[in-house]
Amino acid sequence: MELEVRHLRMLCAIADHGSLTRAAAALGMLQPALTRQLQRLEHGLGGPLFTRSGNGSVPTPLGEYVLSRARAVLPALDGINSDALREAAGADIPSRIRFGAVLGPLAAGLLPPLRRLLPAAEIRLLTEPSNAVLTDLVAGGRLELAAILEFPGYELPMKPDMRRHVIATEPVFVLLPDDHPAVGWPEVCLAELAREDWVLEPPDDNRFREYVTMACRDAGFMPRVCYEAEAGSLTDLISSGQAIGLGQATFRVTPRIVVKPLAGNPLWASHALVWQKYGPIAGLAPKLISAAEEVYEAAVDRSPTFLEWRDRRAQQS
Repeated sequence: MELEVRHLRMLCAIADHGSLTRAAAALGMLQPALTRQLQRLEHGLGGPLFTRSGNGSVPTPLGEYVLSRARAVLPALDGINSDALREAAGADIPSRIRFGAVLGPLAAGLLPPLRRLLPAAEIRLLTEPSNAVLTDLVAGGRLELAAILEFPGYELPMKPDMRRHVIATEPVFVLLPDDHPAVGWPEVCLAELAREDWVLEPPDDNRFREYVTMACRDAGFMPRVCYEAEAGSLTDLISSGQAIGLGQATFRVTPRIVVKPLAGNPLWASHALVWQKYGPIAGLAPKLISAAEEVYEAAVDRSPTFLEWRDRRAQQS
């Protein structure tokens, strides 16, 4: 079987994500199709390229050899692609913008500015919780723009032909049921939540769960995560009084949920835009950044707790 560029990218994706499931999502494939393709490659090359277990996919010695050669070849090919995109970018106006975003103020908020900037373009939105998947989709030309949410020390490495611009950095706040004893406090110490039942989103490659666990450990405890849930179920569990959770400072006002700052601001998050350096929207990047900043500030204005936190911080400085 003759190796092709797409095969090399596939192998690198499996190695980078450590999982066939996550690699398939990043490549825009179904996992069974990726598994079959990998099996054909392994048959053609004469041996297994990865060992697969409950802990993920790890390269074998043969896999390490092939990956080392692939990682040497792909940057040169990407350079050719980037140069071609740079030459083509010029004055061309894209007819379609595929925008991917994690849940947050920039997801739906950036759609109206995109339509104003590109009135003739078809605007599509993909919501996706994984920063890695979104960034890979942009790098692979399957999205033109992505909005991601990153945490200090856990930022994604960016390829040379990719651009990331941080729109805003904000504290992470605690979300409490409206009958919680701490709802009357101006802020809550992380250590005071040691005995609480927590709900957090399942562990993923954004590593927020790891970030939170490390902060709790520094505060002297390990969080008792009784529930793992996505955004909708997460807020249901909190509003019904069954757990406490964490949220963005721009968390929308939600019935029966009270948002409170954490004392000392132990947790932070950064909203960022990602695009190809020479991609079809590169020329619009300054306007998109400005629009995203306006969208973010509008979200802040809808978040009373965040506005109060900002005012107190300004008075203390």
